[in-house]
This record gives sequence, structure tokens and C-alpha cells, in this order.
Amino acid sequence: MMQREHTAWGTVILITAAGAMAAAQVGKLPPALPLMRSELGFGLVAGGFVLSLFNLLGLAVAVLLGGLADRVGRTRMVTVGFAALVAGNLLGAFAPGLVTILASRLVEGVGFVAIVVSLPYAAAAAATPRDQGPALGTWSIYYPAGMAASMLVAPLLLPLLGWRGVWLVMAALCLPMAAAVLTRMRGLDLPGPSGAPFLPLALGALRTRGFQLIALVFGAYAFQWVTLMAWLPTFLTESLGANLGFAAPMTALIVLVNAPGCLFGSAVLRRGWRPGPAILAGTAIMAVTTLGIFLPGLPVAMRLILCLAFSFFAGLVPPALFTAVPRFAPSLRHISAGNGMLMQGSAIGQFAGAPLVAAAVALGGGNWIWALVPMLASAALTAAGGAALGRLIDALPR
Repeated sequence: MMQREHTAWGTVILITAAGAMAAAQVGKLPPALPLMRSELGFGLVAGGFVLSLFNLLGLAVAVLLGGLADRVGRTRMVTVGFAALVAGNLLGAFAPGLVTILASRLVEGVGFVAIVVSLPYAAAAAATPRDQGPALGTWSIYYPAGMAASMLVAPLLLPLLGWRGVWLVMAALCLPMAAAVLTRMRGLDLPGPSGAPFLPLALGALRTRGFQLIALVFGAYAFQWVTLMAWLPTFLTESLGANLGFAAPMTALIVLVNAPGCLFGSAVLRRGWRPGPAILAGTAIMAVTTLGIFLPGLPVAMRLILCLAFSFFAGLVPPALFTAVPRFAPSLRHISAGNGMLMQGSAIGQFAGAPLVAAAVALGGGNWIWALVPMLASAALTAAGGAALGRLIDALPR
């Protein structure tokens, strides 16, 4: 990858927007889930699997897809990813029942992972060496930005189009976004298809200690953040008595504040914070606010403020992890596989989070205080992994 003299920030933003379109496939579901459960007749735990199955193939093959991106080329992988998003949305829009919905989420999950393991390399390629850290920090907002946008728009479209219509709109929106980002990627100095076996790249990434810790921390982080965001509309409506017209946009706002939180996290890293302390600070605030959200006694307004704080300060974690991937890559060819490791950890956390929290609440007789058990256990794991990762980063040559 040749060094640029100037950072193409417009390209970085467009690449981030393309990632946000992929993440929008996550955010469209929570507002629609009550309607889907009513129409198709499935329960809370099944709803948890609808939320989390999106991540199943990412859980299994994200590292392989990262290695495959080097073999076939990142532009081609992004093309395949958007094609899978369109196909998954169309399959879901015409789904007659739960099984087809689950299958459609698997297809969308493949598309999501193919896109997000490929685009970080493109974001770095659009930046000068000095700006690659900030460019990857900007990229880190793709998930909350996309998820929040769809959570804000979906409640407006659901009364007009129904949840099936929302899925069709998502399929249509993927097409111009794919065309725009692929056109811009062709103007970057990206390596072409290597033709080399991708399995050694994936195995090399899996054996890299830094990548292992990045995956662990991002998985435990995603368990907390994504699970809370996914179940928040249900928690607000079923436990706190809010109506869906309030709960869905409020949840979207809470998701959205994670984006400036990620930019804040990127800024403090540029000002000299080390990744380890940034991860520990974010995790500590997430754990304390989680207690206030689910323990009884606090008024609804205070719980919502705590949700906002939870989401904002959670933004300290992703930039620390995304910017750490190139530091541990054995070679430039391993960067996409390293991003695959990161996404595989995220997929594991997201896949486990929604059903485990639902199961804990169900075992507690529907009392959401039981959500604290898996949530705080995951916070402890994030802190332990973050401390170990911080020590490993500090030991690297400056």
C-alpha cells in the first residue's frame, strides 16, 4: 500500500457510511420485533435468536472471510457482501414463518461480515500514515451510526409499510450505496487479488496473541452494548410501561450517542491515552450504569440518562481495538484477517448476548434485574481482557 500525501476524508466518510448501511440491518430489527412476534407467533427466547442469528456465520467464518478478502480482493468481497444483504432482505420480506426469517438473517450476516472485514483496510488506504489512526477511529462509528439510523427510520415506516415493507426498502437502499463505495474503492491503492491460499492467513491470525485478546475484548464488549440496545425497546415497554412510539426512537437516540462516544474515544487516544486504560475506563462506566439501569428504585428518566451514559462511554472501547489491529498484524496481508478476528469476537458476543439475557430474565420470572448476571459477568471479562491487551500493547516497540 503506497503512502498518500493527503487524506481523502470524503472517501473515509463514504466507506464509513457503507459500513453503516451494513449495520443498519441490525438496527431495523428491534423496532420491528414486537410486530414480527405478533404476526409469526414466536416467543421471547426465539426473538433473541432472531436478533442474534445474524451473527452466527460471522461467529463461524469471519476470520476465513478476512483471509478470503486478501485472496479475491477487497472490492470483490464488498460486492459479494452487498449482494448478500439484498438477497437476505428480499428473503426476509417474503418469509412465511420463523424458519425463513432465521435463514434470511444468516444470509444478511454473511453480507455484513464480508463488508466489515474488507472496508477498514480501504479506510486506512485513503489516509496518510499520520491519519490512519483517526481514519480507523472514524470507521469505528459505522456500527452505532447505522444501527441508530435504521432504528430511527423504521418506526416511521412500520405504520406505513409494515415490517416486510421496511425489509424491501433496505434491499433497495443497499444498491446505490454499493455502487458509490465500490466506485470510490477502485480509486484507492488497494492490493489486487493475491491468488494465494487464504487458510494460512486465517490460521496466522488465529495464532496471533494480540488478535486473540482483541477478539476477546470486543466479544465481551459487544455482549453488553449490543444486547442492551437490542432488548431496550422490549425492556422499556414490558418492564417500564413505555409505549413503542416512545421506546423505539429513545433506543435509537441511545444507540446514536455511541457514535460521538467513539469519536471521543478516538480523540483521547490521539491525545496520548493508551488503549488499555481507555478500555478499562469505558468498561467501568458501562458496569456502573448497568447496575442503575436494571436495579429497581430509580425513576424512568434517570434510567434513560444512565442508558445514554452507558452508550456514550462505551465508545471508548472500539477505537482502541480497531487501531490496535494493524499493530499486531504479522504483515499487511494479515490486516483483513485481523479485522475478521475482531468481528468474530463481536459475533460471538452478540450471538450469545441476546438469548442469554432473555433466558436469565425468563428464569427470573420476567424480572429484568436478572439481566445483571450475564451483563456484569461480561463486563468483568471485558476488563480482564482489556488489561491484558493494554499490557501487550505497552510492550510493543514505539
